[in-house]
Amino acid sequence: MIRKLMLVVCLFIAVFPAYAILGIGDIVFDPTSYAELVEQLLQMEREYTQLVQTYQTIQSQYNQMLFMAQRVPVNMISRYKALKTPWRMSTATNTYGTTGGWISAINSGTNVSGGYASSVQHLLTYGSALTNIPADQVDRIRTTYATVELTDGANIHGMDTLGRLRANAPAVETAIQGLEDDSLSASPAMNTEIAVLNKINAANLISVRTSQDANKVLVTLAEQQIVDAKRKRDAEAQAINDHIRFMSEGRGVMTSQAANASSAMLAWRLP
Repeated sequence: MIRKLMLVVCLFIAVFPAYAILGIGDIVFDPTSYAELVEQLLQMEREYTQLVQTYQTIQSQYNQMLFMAQRVPVNMISRYKALKTPWRMSTATNTYGTTGGWISAINSGTNVSGGYASSVQHLLTYGSALTNIPADQVDRIRTTYATVELTDGANIHGMDTLGRLRANAPAVETAIQGLEDDSLSASPAMNTEIAVLNKINAANLISVRTSQDANKVLVTLAEQQIVDAKRKRDAEAQAINDHIRFMSEGRGVMTSQAANASSAMLAWRLP
């Protein structure tokens, strides 16, 4: 309509020339003013075209936003809600009062050293008795003793990790349940763009925490495997050392034991 109106005005000016004074006198025609008016009209036409394009773009974006804001046409809770598997705590009978501390420690992560000590055979120390052991056996005794100590340390570390994971499990389950409820909620406030992004961030953080917990468990398992590898290595090293000693000293020992055996047997008399 604006474009048509401007064209009518220009045609009116072009067809009906203006007069000098009150419609009387010579006809006045200004080509410069006429050209400027045509240029203004063309500029307005270009601006109008740009406005129409802008409006169409905004309308398209608005329609896309309306489409993206639509909810999934299904019942989210009944369709996507997953059943959770509850954490199981460690249990055992406590007939002689030696397992209660262990069970409490591995389920809560508290007093792990005391619970472990009450359930395993107490390890004594050699003390001054170490001097009664032949010198060539002292190193083997010490390394074997160290293996048991390292095993105790790895077991305590593993119990502490498992106990803390189980103690924190209810809070983690509550957070995951809250995230699930918010994700499946039909409330418009829970389905805005910011709300969805926040839920995605929360899910990523929970995933990172879970990965860290899994890494901690793997570390404890690796530590126990290293201690077990040390035990096997010590046993193999001891077997090799025994073979080396047998090969280097066995012939001489057996020769010394067999020397003059016949004379000794012949010289022996009943009392």
